[in-house]
Amino acid sequence: MRASVHIKVPNLTADGTDKKAKEICGPLGLSVRGTGGEHTPIGADGTIDVSPRARLFIKERDIVAKLYQGIEDLMKAEKAAGEK
Repeated sequence: MRASVHIKVPNLTADGTDKKAKEICGPLGLSVRGTGGEHTPIGADGTIDVSPRARLFIKERDIVAKLYQGIEDLMKAEKAAGEK
């Protein structure tokens, strides 16, 4: 199973990069890409694509759990970045 999520994080990507999102998602084994896939820029509105790095030998429940945790962490960081 392969799953990905598009999420809008304009505060975390205000510098025009996905660096902050990658710092949050990396430890969870998640990749951050542009909305058009690998090697594409992030959306002009701060939308990124988040998906698991692992493609083989990963259980569906683990994919969903990692994505859920990543989205939750991104949303918390996005909110905190907006409050600064």
